[in-house]
Amino acid sequence: MEIDVLKDLGLTDGEIRVYLALLEIGTSTAGRIIEKSKISPSKIYDVLNRLIDKGLVSYIIEGKTKHFRAAPPKNILHYIERRENELVQHKNEFRKIIPLLEAKKKAETSAFNAEIFEGVNGLITVFDMSVDELRKGDIAYAFGYPAYASELFDDYWRQYYKKCDRKGIMRKVIFDYDAWFLKKRTGRKMSYYRYMPKGIVTPSWVLIFNDKVATAIVTPEQKVCFLVQNKEVAKSYIGYFNLLWKNAIQP
Repeated sequence: MEIDVLKDLGLTDGEIRVYLALLEIGTSTAGRIIEKSKISPSKIYDVLNRLIDKGLVSYIIEGKTKHFRAAPPKNILHYIERRENELVQHKNEFRKIIPLLEAKKKAETSAFNAEIFEGVNGLITVFDMSVDELRKGDIAYAFGYPAYASELFDDYWRQYYKKCDRKGIMRKVIFDYDAWFLKKRTGRKMSYYRYMPKGIVTPSWVLIFNDKVATAIVTPEQKVCFLVQNKEVAKSYIGYFNLLWKNAIQP
């Protein structure tokens, strides 16, 4: 478990093995660390130097030999805080160049109006796109929302709804029957819900916003989203949504 957490913080396999080895054996020379961590002798100093740069390893020199020591695990919190500060700085810097990047995108002549996004982060990119593009009073439509997706994106949706509320974006969602009864649903500001009759199960669902239609397929084995940008297609899907809405069950 601790290995997965450290990986999520951005540490490499080698850095994790060396850090954990040092925690176990205490202050040590490179030779003992190599023996414990199974890191190649040709790579050990590179890994140690990266950990030193991260503030997770220190060293002392006795005679002419370096003895390395792992920083207390609580110091990892300081490392996380430094990364957070760096991300905030990068975010502010990136905001400055967004107009330049957008200008480049507008300048290109694209013959495509369809894209494919894969993985959890790929789907989140599409969901975030809907928040960024919709304005106050606009509506995001979604139907066929399955139970597995409800569990997988539960934490993300909480933040999504908060962003929509701040911008004044309305949501109309038709859940699958199982997804609706998966947990106790609470009313949300500017959100309108209905659910499909029992027995109708859809591993995919459709999100419509502005002139875009996103069809997401979410199963344990596959997570992919097909995004089509076309006003007429979006208009036809909204018509289909309205038909389903009339026949869906109102809580």
